[in-house]
Amino acid sequence: MGVDARNGAFLTGIDPGRDKFGFAFADENGCLLASGIGRTKDAGLFFRLLRDGRFCDLSPLFLEGSANGLGTLRLPVICGAGTGHAVLVAAAKAEGIFVKLIPESGTTLRARSLYWTLHPPGGLWRVVPVSMRVPPRDVDDLAAWAIVKESMQRAAETPAGMGDAEHGS
Repeated sequence: MGVDARNGAFLTGIDPGRDKFGFAFADENGCLLASGIGRTKDAGLFFRLLRDGRFCDLSPLFLEGSANGLGTLRLPVICGAGTGHAVLVAAAKAEGIFVKLIPESGTTLRARSLYWTLHPPGGLWRVVPVSMRVPPRDVDDLAAWAIVKESMQRAAETPAGMGDAEHGS
């Protein structure tokens, strides 16, 4: 697993928070294309750039991957229904972006595991259980990736779609 940069429609996941939010772009197979962390107060600008396809302007926020190879935005944007989601949903709606909410319980723990999958530890750290390792950076972006993966799993299990609360225009 790693960062994959192929053209095509991509999914966007959002891990909301009071002060910051993680975002992740993934392909139709759930492979990570790019991810980063933004400030919640800048959510309107984030969604405007996303809507306008100005992905390179988001590059300074990226922690994984790059804007190279990002194709077209696939809607809805998938957002965790946790703390701060109302601000992000409102910002997306103001930019005409449809958002689907899903539960986000456990995504932080999955994000830590995803971090170590992308950045395997070396030396003696390899024998330390994943549950005891703390990534050297915030992993809100990888929590957003976990939200995308969870959404894809739910969609595969429920033919009619994800069935959770919907917001947007």
